[in-house]
Amino acid sequence: MDELAHDLTEQGYSADAEDFYAAERGGKQKLDEWLWPQIRAGQVPRQVDGYYWNEYLRVLMERIGAPEEHRPRLMRHVGERFRDIQTWSRVYPETAPFLDSLRAQGFYLGVISNSVGTIEEQLRRVDLARRFDTILDSAIVGVEKPHPEIFELALARAGTKASEAVFVGDTYATDVGGARLAGLHGVLIDRVGAYPRAESPRITSLPELERILKRAPGEGRRGI
Repeated sequence: MDELAHDLTEQGYSADAEDFYAAERGGKQKLDEWLWPQIRAGQVPRQVDGYYWNEYLRVLMERIGAPEEHRPRLMRHVGERFRDIQTWSRVYPETAPFLDSLRAQGFYLGVISNSVGTIEEQLRRVDLARRFDTILDSAIVGVEKPHPEIFELALARAGTKASEAVFVGDTYATDVGGARLAGLHGVLIDRVGAYPRAESPRITSLPELERILKRAPGEGRRGI
C-alpha cells in the first residue's frame, strides 16, 4: 500500500496502512449486510464485486477526509492507480511453500476469483499460476461468487464432489456463503479482522488451514 499512500499524499491527502485495512473491513462488512439477506432468500445476484469496491472507496474517502465534491474524481483516480500498481498482487511469504505442500499431499488446487479477466496473468506474474490445476475468472466465465454456478464449474473441472471440496476465501458472504450454497466446505481467511464473529471456520494465515483439512471429509482425489 506504500505506493498508493504516497500517491494520495501527492494529491494532498494523508493515508497509512490502517486506512486501507479499515476500508477493506468496511467494504466487506457493507457487502455482507447487502448480500446475506439475498443468499438466505435464495436470490443470489450474478454480479456483486462492484458493490464491494464502491464501499471500499467510500470508506477510504471518509478516512482520509476527502471533501464530498472531490470524492468522485479521487475515487476514479484511486481505482486507476490500484490497477496500475498491481495492489492486489502482493504475495504473503508462506503462500508458495504452503501450496507446494498441499500439492505434494495430493490436493487438487484451484482458484475462483471475482476478477476482471486478468487473474491468471496476475498469478503468473507472481509465480503462482503453475501451482494451481485450474483458474476460474468471473469475467471470463460470466458469473461471480457467491452464485453457485461458478463453484459448480470449478467442481466439474476438478472432477470432484462438493462434499469433498474445501473453499478458502477472505469475504464471508461471497466466499463462505457461496461455497455453502454450492455444498462445499467454506473456510474464511480473515487477515484484517473484518469478521470476528463469523459462524464458520476462521483462520488468519494459510498454515492454520492444515488442522481444518485434516478433519475435512473426502477420499482419493481431494479438491481445494
